[in-house]
Formats: sequence, C-alpha cells, structure tokens
Amino acid sequence: MLHHLAVRPPERLEHAMPETYDPLPPEIEALRGVPFFADLTPEDLERLARIGERRNYEQGDEIVRKDEQGIALYVILSGSASVAAGGKVHTLRPGDFFGEMALLEGTKRSATVTAAEPVEAMVIEATYFRPFLIKNASVTVTILEGVTRRLREVQDRIDQSS
Repeated sequence: MLHHLAVRPPERLEHAMPETYDPLPPEIEALRGVPFFADLTPEDLERLARIGERRNYEQGDEIVRKDEQGIALYVILSGSASVAAGGKVHTLRPGDFFGEMALLEGTKRSATVTAAEPVEAMVIEATYFRPFLIKNASVTVTILEGVTRRLREVQDRIDQSS
C-alpha cells in the first residue's frame, strides 16, 4: 500500500536567511583592518580582542614616544592622532593602527604619536600576544602567511624600482 507523503515546498532563500546581519563589534572590525589580522575568522578576531584593552587618551597626550621600547599594537577606534617621524607629520583616524612590529620583535618606536583630539584605542600588548599565538596555532599560521605576503610585496617593489 502506498502512502502519500506530504512534500513541503522548499523555503525561499530570503525567508530562510535573516534580512540583516549583526555587524561585528567596532574593536573586531578595527582589528580586521590590521594587515596581520585581515584573514582571521571572526571567532579568532574575537579571541584576539579579548586580550586587548581599550584605552582613552586626551588631546595632547603622547600615546607613544619616539625611541621608547615598543611593547604594543594600537588600533584607533575613535578620534585622531598625529604621527611625527622624519620631520613629517600625518594623521591617524579610526581604523588606522601603529606598533605592529612591537608585537613581533619589540623594537624601539620610530615615531611619536600624539592624540590630536580625544582618542580611544584598542591596545594589544606583546606580553599577552605571544602566549595567545602559542595557544592559537591557526592564528599564528595565518599571521605568518600575512607577514610573508607583505614582505614579498615589499621585495617586489624594491625589485621593480631597481
């Protein structure tokens, strides 16, 4: 004896998918803008944001000073800051970052960065970043791939200019 099965028509895609997606929190979006972190998953970025700290600076505060030991990466979340290096000054705005090499090698700062107005920054210190890399091997591999890609791009530019 044959039974008739009730077959439901497939749901239309627009009904199956939410109409809007929640954007990532601003600190995670800002971290995605750092080339080292651009290829990380949202989950990896969220874990990375947890080792960071939001810090506030008033207008005129030196965020970092040239020649001091670099110990952290800074990502501007709001406000603007001035970078003075080599006799030139330029402006950092939300989403801009500085100090990425401090995470990997801890060299001295090559510039002074001063808050041009009140600034909120996500700060990731090398002290927490290195253990994070050890615990998150997939993040380490992704970051190394990004660093290698950037080094290759720099080498290609050097080769083209000679």
